[in-house]
Amino acid sequence: MTKTELATLEIRQALFELIGEVKAKTLFASYGLFSGAAMFGIYQNGNLYIKAEKELAEELIAQGAVNYISHLPNIKLSISNYYYLPQEIISNKEKYKDILLRSIAQINEKASLEYINKYRRIKDLPNLSMKYERLLSKVGIEELSLFRTLGASHAFARLVRKGITSELNMLWLFVAALKYKHVSLLTEQEKENALKMLNLILEQSGMKPMK
Repeated sequence: MTKTELATLEIRQALFELIGEVKAKTLFASYGLFSGAAMFGIYQNGNLYIKAEKELAEELIAQGAVNYISHLPNIKLSISNYYYLPQEIISNKEKYKDILLRSIAQINEKASLEYINKYRRIKDLPNLSMKYERLLSKVGIEELSLFRTLGASHAFARLVRKGITSELNMLWLFVAALKYKHVSLLTEQEKENALKMLNLILEQSGMKPMK
């Protein structure tokens, strides 16, 4: 067991009962606590500070939570969105668990939005290139926002109806691209769902389904 694991063993065990596995990493004079990739807590001097923003932060403050900087005024780190929870919350396991899960969800949602927003054009998506952006523009799909709105099956159906392609591999590329992952990571279920949607669209257009 490492020094970090030993120093955070008690808090990690306590949190495990509520949210499952928690990992710790050293942060100067404190420790960052992680659920997956989300750093939801700072553990310092035996105290736990939970990350919260906007509505969640307002709710915690209303219940007596104290901002990290206010609780540790001499600290030099510029961290303002972590809060020390009052004992009333910690002693209520259901409420404590709810706050922890909401904190983690808030972090993951923000990270997902930042990840998605870094893509500005169709060619920037995973698996795609200028070649696919040009093909889609031939059927009126020039903006990434429209591609997202239509979805992979509808976009591919437009290409099929125009006689531009009938290669299902392109459909898989579209599906994976809109899920922001490599095409090799698509599951058979995801492919099956996309194909079912495609064939429904084609049948409604009077065209034969694809296999």
